Amino acid sequence: MSDSPSPAPQPRTGGSWRWEPPSPEALQKMLPQYEIHMLVGRGGMGAVYKGTQLSLDRAVAIKVLPPAVEQQDAAFAERFKNEARLMGRMNHPAIVGVYDFGSTADGQLYFVMEYVDGTDIHQMIAREGRLPPQHALAITAHLCDALGYAHKQGIVHRDIKPSNVLIDVEGRVKVADFGLAKLTSQSQHSSLTQTGMAMGTPDYVAPEAFTLGRV
Repeated sequence: MSDSPSPAPQPRTGGSWRWEPPSPEALQKMLPQYEIHMLVGRGGMGAVYKGTQLSLDRAVAIKVLPPAVEQQDAAFAERFKNEARLMGRMNHPAIVGVYDFGSTADGQLYFVMEYVDGTDIHQMIAREGRLPPQHALAITAHLCDALGYAHKQGIVHRDIKPSNVLIDVEGRVKVADFGLAKLTSQSQHSSLTQTGMAMGTPDYVAPEAFTLGRV
């Protein structure tokens, strides 16, 4: 994430409805315990804001979904809740921390995470081209350490790609976006996909994930 203003928001379609994310001022009225500074990213079914948690005076990122998403797309809403739960149970310096989770008065699901002031690998490659091998290997070492920790907690990320690996201004690696993660142990949240359904970004999915019954 960076502090540069977002481009002028354009209406997007999420599910079968059109959704315009709330302005920072409107979101602050919904979440008065936070000071909302700016919209830093958005998509058809979600938006992320930079803010400050007033009680602890710390920078946070707040991810919100459209109102009534649970009625429109229950599976997507459950994956969002799953992401908050899974990230909230982990404590690792190379994994983005989650501080809070809930729903606004008008039904917008949200969770509050550590704000990472910096960039991501996708943006780095777009700006600088191929990374020097030594730099790439250093990032990979931190990434593997974070994923190894997650695996010990029984959590499989399932969507590792350059845009989900953040680098802060101090050069620290932070793994983000556990929205497609699953637990390796059997539980009600162990999998939110049907047998044979491949999840993740096709260009970065492991080949065996496309094999029926392996996901």
